[in-house]
Amino acid sequence: MSKFVTNQNIEIDLELASLGERILAFFIDAIIISFILIAFSIAIANVNLESWMLIIMVIPFMFYSFLFEYLGNGQSLGKRAMNIKVVKLDGTTPTVGSYLLRWLFRLIDIYVLYGGVSVISIIVTENGQRIGDLAAGTIVIKVASVDVGNVLKSPAQPNHVVTFPIVKQLNDKQIELMKKALEMRKQGFNKEGVSSLAEKLKEKFQIETELPDVKFLYTIIADYEHIANQEF
Repeated sequence: MSKFVTNQNIEIDLELASLGERILAFFIDAIIISFILIAFSIAIANVNLESWMLIIMVIPFMFYSFLFEYLGNGQSLGKRAMNIKVVKLDGTTPTVGSYLLRWLFRLIDIYVLYGGVSVISIIVTENGQRIGDLAAGTIVIKVASVDVGNVLKSPAQPNHVVTFPIVKQLNDKQIELMKKALEMRKQGFNKEGVSSLAEKLKEKFQIETELPDVKFLYTIIADYEHIANQEF
């Protein structure tokens, strides 16, 4: 488990994918692409096509990694099979530019020295990053499913009773930060970040409560949104 700091200066825990998991994900993707290309070749074997038409039809396969990671929220089919995904260093979803950078550097990372550059880079860098990850500011993490228990699913309820009136002193940006932290917690890689955020709130507003950290933050959000709706 490695620690990272978000733009909001919140410390989060992310479990990095192992080298073996990443290699297996790569080979699964390679096998999938190979089968698709074989099927594609058989399908057009008896069709007269110009060379430029073939090139155009093959282009999507060249963009396989980029397209699947972008459309699959950081997961190609191989990464999904291995339960790993690409995220930014702060745990957020990469931009289209980040995915594109990772893809562009595959030529150096994976195809030079038959992947040797990529393997060495992942081993020697602190966060297990290949060159494409370093350029794009991304890492590859394990994805864990987390049961957050019987916490509030929908913060704003018409019959909600405010537990912490002090939330009037918060603002929309702070509430949004809590929502992002909880969403990351649901994905399984921000347990300590949520606890840290909850402790900071309790300390700042001198709140004493027996509520678990996750439910405490959901209650804060629900209180804030209820009060905001009442004032509106």
